[in-house]
Amino acid sequence: MNIYKTAVAFFAVQSILIVILLNNNYMKDFLYLQSMGSTMELVLGILIVLLNLVAIIVMRILYLSGLEAEQLKTTALKYNHLVEQNQIYRQHHHDLKNHLTVVLGLLQLGKYTELKEYLVSYLRTVNDTMLKIETGMDEIDVLLSAKVNEAKRKDTQVDLIIGNYIKSSRKNILDLVEILGNIINNALEAVQELDPDERIIKLTFQKDPLDYIFECTNALPKSSPNSPELFLREGFSTKQGEGRGNGLFIVKRLSERLGGSVTIDTSEGQFRIKVEIPRHKLEEG
Repeated sequence: MNIYKTAVAFFAVQSILIVILLNNNYMKDFLYLQSMGSTMELVLGILIVLLNLVAIIVMRILYLSGLEAEQLKTTALKYNHLVEQNQIYRQHHHDLKNHLTVVLGLLQLGKYTELKEYLVSYLRTVNDTMLKIETGMDEIDVLLSAKVNEAKRKDTQVDLIIGNYIKSSRKNILDLVEILGNIINNALEAVQELDPDERIIKLTFQKDPLDYIFECTNALPKSSPNSPELFLREGFSTKQGEGRGNGLFIVKRLSERLGGSVTIDTSEGQFRIKVEIPRHKLEEG
């Protein structure tokens, strides 16, 4: 039962109870109301019903506004992904003439082995750029694709392991996007302090009979503390600047709102964050 139907049932019952209460108690206690007879009772009853109808309409408007806001966020996420993919396509289109020139040159020189290697290398680059991600949720696919491409621009390798498809209710999908987005943003920011060959982020999505398990691992920068609890404190950050330090705190807050938990391990020079969310909470809402 959705929130609108629940609200309608609640206010309908409330209206009936209030009218019954007025008729059986207050009308007996106040002589000046009794003198007005059934007309006053009718007016009060109609007023209560009207007030509740107004409350229902307001709640309906708020519900529709929230639904529209959720759709707008999802649309914005998909739009940003399309813009990014369009930029990639334009880049490859711009570079295509140069690649065809090389192909033609190798063909004219009869260097077929070099030509084959060149084409294989080029196609591998294109396929890596146009990485197709399938998690079972379009919104998560869009998010991960955008973050993987962002990582490539920052000379960062992302190893993505999707062990199981994700299923989430429409009510919870935005919270899940925010949880995963903040986890990845934190990792991307952290590895920028490292040498390029150390900039590796490992993302793992899997599930067991009870929970969805999302894990992210990256090398721990030297400037980072070794106390896992510090990372989940509101406002904590190893970077300077206003507005920093809330990403992992938001992850913790949203995960707990979904009945889940967050654990962090900083041993062996690695930063590991694991988010576990009950499947029934995420799927059914």
